Amino acid sequence: MHTHPSTPHRFRLTTVRCSTLLGLALCLTACGGGGDDEPYAASPATVGSAPVSAVGTSPATGGAAALVALDASTSCGQANFRAELLQQVNAARAQSRTCGSSTLPAAGALAWNDRLFSAAARHSRDMAVNNHFSHTSLDGRTFSRRITDEGYAWSRAGENIAAGQSSVSDVVSGWLASPGHCANIMRAEFRDVAVSCVSQAGSSYGRYWTMSLARPI
Repeated sequence: MHTHPSTPHRFRLTTVRCSTLLGLALCLTACGGGGDDEPYAASPATVGSAPVSAVGTSPATGGAAALVALDASTSCGQANFRAELLQQVNAARAQSRTCGSSTLPAAGALAWNDRLFSAAARHSRDMAVNNHFSHTSLDGRTFSRRITDEGYAWSRAGENIAAGQSSVSDVVSGWLASPGHCANIMRAEFRDVAVSCVSQAGSSYGRYWTMSLARPI
């Protein structure tokens, strides 16, 4: 995985599996190789955690007032942001891929979803402005709650996060190089995706990335 000595990179993802009968009330963290905050990567500039993916039924929606738009502030000012992300993620899914010790089959292409983008953008903004790096928002919300609050009714949902990467290629290649993040990207159950990047001068990592993935009910 590419790292730059002057720009530390971080990756994190989490998997939460919940009983379809109990919804999200009783969730167990299912870790692909460790606990919720254990590092995956050996590089001192890259840190990951267990994947975030929830199986179950989304709780009642909170109904966000308005969706966050894809613009320069939510794409780190990068041109062709949406098209480049879809191209790279779907190219990765188009062929079988080894994620750590597991070889996953090719999966269907993902479609961009504006509600998932709004959830991703709000979380990237939260991390950037408040200079923190976690799947949990400072207000205590989980990734699955954020997706629900944007009005997306899901049967499976996931999230990858990263910080410090300068481009779409850097962040996608970094996620694919980490077993759990790679597995999230390759999950055949997912149908929709969106990624946001928010930059903040003076923050620890400069740029904060969130990928939201889901399958609708």
